[in-house]
Amino acid sequence: MVKLIDQFYMIAGDKLTHPWDANAYLIAGDEPTLIDCGSYLGFDNLKKNLAQLGYKPQDIKRVIGTHGHWDHLAGMARLREESDAELWLHPEDKEQVETGDFDLTSAFLYNEQFPKTKVDHDLVDNQELQIGPYRFTVYHTPGHSLGSVCLLTEIQGLKILVSGDTVGGHGHPRVKSDFVKWEQSLDKLLTLDFDVYTMGHSHPGLIYDGKVKVEEARKQFGHYFSPWFKPFYMNFRY
Repeated sequence: MVKLIDQFYMIAGDKLTHPWDANAYLIAGDEPTLIDCGSYLGFDNLKKNLAQLGYKPQDIKRVIGTHGHWDHLAGMARLREESDAELWLHPEDKEQVETGDFDLTSAFLYNEQFPKTKVDHDLVDNQELQIGPYRFTVYHTPGHSLGSVCLLTEIQGLKILVSGDTVGGHGHPRVKSDFVKWEQSLDKLLTLDFDVYTMGHSHPGLIYDGKVKVEEARKQFGHYFSPWFKPFYMNFRY
């Protein structure tokens, strides 16, 4: 568990819960809320991290999904076994999560199943969510997946963009990644005002000089793709 700022914590990720888990965040307070929740393989460690802050799974009121992929949301099934937490997700990724689609949820990368999980509420573009003391604005940013979203908030005067896998994520036709829409989504982010951002993987914290770095990421986007991506569950001698 890593405190980022005020009541905003990083609660899951490859160094915190399981090597395959995406970064997930907790907004603490009277109605504790997760932004993503990682996979079921990391759920026991997620529970331990919550306990450090005095929470149990049954205290979680909702999970806001940045998109419907295994590493970000497969743990929701375990959370539902111990809580009444609601799942909020963009409609474009809803069906794949509710049916546990092996391809569209990217479960094939891990050779794991995505448990069928009911979505309780839709996320829509420009929607505002009051989560604890903070107001988040939802931005639909299709590309990595068709239902990807980013979230923008301000905490203690710092404008924070939670980018999920819209910035820095990988893509493949098997998960219906759309690189034209993805470029448009990155351009959309560059119209927003933010100081720092978070990524769905690797970087365990707030990334400063955020606008400049997203501008640089946009310039890098889509120049060349490697067909040699190694699925996470496979091991090779080299």
